[in-house]
Amino acid sequence: MTLPMRFRILHLLTLQELSEIEILTALKPEYGSEGQYKRSTIDTHLASMKAVGMIEITDLSMGSDGQLLHKFRATEYGRNYLKYMPKGWSSDNPSSRISM
Repeated sequence: MTLPMRFRILHLLTLQELSEIEILTALKPEYGSEGQYKRSTIDTHLASMKAVGMIEITDLSMGSDGQLLHKFRATEYGRNYLKYMPKGWSSDNPSSRISM
């Protein structure tokens, strides 16, 4: 099984600030064939992580489609949460199978 999408989004946001579209693009190689791979799911994950203080908004802009884009980054609390990453998962090979 692959890493849960929420953990992977959080991991990406510890590496750099990203917008919803940039996150969607970064996740495509790992999750592109799954039903959960859609912007609405990513928006839900981002909203819930923001609500508990794992991520924060750093910038707002208007996308080419007229939708508001947010730039996010992980907070210290979010970075600390990554200690719960499953053993065997590697950011060098994120799509590798892991055992939970």
